[in-house]
Amino acid sequence: MSGALPLRPDKAPFLLKLRSSAALIVTTVAFAIFTVRPARPPRVQVTDMAAKDVFLYGVVVLVIPFALPNRIAIEGGKVQYWVSVSLAVFSAALVAFSPVWGYVADRYNNKRALMVFGLLLLLGATLLLCFSVNIPMLLMGRILQGMSAALTWTVGLAFLVDSVENNKVGLATGWIASAQTVGTSISPLLGGIVVGQGGYYPVFIMCFGFIAVDIILRLFVIETKDARRWPGVETERTPHGETDLAELTGLAVGESSASALESDDSTQGKQPAYVVRGSTSTQNNARSSIGARGLMLLLSNPRLLAALWGTLVEASIHASFDSTLPLFVSSTFGWGPTAAGLVFLNLALPAFLSPLVGALSDRIGPKWLATGGFLAATPFLICLRFVTEDTLRHKIMLCGLLAGIGLSTTFVMGTLMAEVTWSVQQDSEDPTTVPYSLAYGIYNMAFSCGAILGPVMGGFIQASAGWQSVGWSFAILTCTAAITQAIWTGE
Repeated sequence: MSGALPLRPDKAPFLLKLRSSAALIVTTVAFAIFTVRPARPPRVQVTDMAAKDVFLYGVVVLVIPFALPNRIAIEGGKVQYWVSVSLAVFSAALVAFSPVWGYVADRYNNKRALMVFGLLLLLGATLLLCFSVNIPMLLMGRILQGMSAALTWTVGLAFLVDSVENNKVGLATGWIASAQTVGTSISPLLGGIVVGQGGYYPVFIMCFGFIAVDIILRLFVIETKDARRWPGVETERTPHGETDLAELTGLAVGESSASALESDDSTQGKQPAYVVRGSTSTQNNARSSIGARGLMLLLSNPRLLAALWGTLVEASIHASFDSTLPLFVSSTFGWGPTAAGLVFLNLALPAFLSPLVGALSDRIGPKWLATGGFLAATPFLICLRFVTEDTLRHKIMLCGLLAGIGLSTTFVMGTLMAEVTWSVQQDSEDPTTVPYSLAYGIYNMAFSCGAILGPVMGGFIQASAGWQSVGWSFAILTCTAAITQAIWTGE
């Protein structure tokens, strides 16, 4: 058995080329992350229930403050406490299980089966949260949700890089970044509408609908290493020099990664220097984890460490606004929850450009995109201190500065996501033992730690020194991140 369902060796599966294509695999991973992945802890308060994050996470957090007093009979004064506890156990599970799933995926080399298992965890978590009548059920549901998010992100990205050409990894991770943005943007909108019109259970019915689509995609897709059993999958391939829809999207539907990665010598010679290319057909063979030694090798890689530091900084910047921006616009402009939520679109919408940025990183490398993104974000962060008055001019200034920060960090997120792949390939002498899953497990830990650090640091600075000090404090981080990217990234 390979994957979630058995594959007959004597007959090619139905629609094999489509099911093993890079385009479908990217779509599957993007939808999985859209469904489960928390970008950062939500700016949720009992008074406004203004939630966000990637879809199921954002929707579930939206209803927790409602469920605690009405279904679990928690007194009003303790609701905020248990909301915070539920977020803490989720974050703890997410951080703790990211490297665990990475180790398991590299050791057993069956990412499709693990992705399906992650979906079962998510289904169990959603059922527990839906029917919670006491605190242990609620917390267990949040723990399972954190485990599922860690697995989906860690194994999903490793699945992704196993399935696309090395010179299209940036484009693929750009689509992942966009999937995060879509979930971030629409989960509070749809969740709020359904809660307002239908109540508690219709929200979870909507969640189960998304899970059903996710199940279909994860069962339908076929791993590249499995698709290579049938020679026919290698017959169609879009030439590098051909300009068509595949060239524009970067991911041809009929292009399996097995065939896509069997480049001739001339093609390999034309690839950018930062891409360390091995035969992905051999990379997709059984890959044994090298355990603690592999972890130490990863953590001694300065190029990977630079990517992890940049990831932590980028995540902390975005997450810091969760604990500072709603309070600032409320006290300065008198905005309510709806307006405070909408202002976050200025940060989120530029991320729709992530696929274009990713394609650019495939062509010119990640170094100057990441460095430039951090440098460009610095003056926007510093200038936040000048937004002080309840005037139209200052409101426009705030929106413009937030859009500038969002656009600048768009050049960072997907780029560094791809840099994780390129950095670990550079250090590997044997392409069959590249620990992609473990590397992305560490990446997920860095992102999650940044998402936890940002609100804590931002909230502390705002409470002790005021809004004017928040921006320049994080500008210091972007400057240090720019230096590390310029020195070590994309060598």
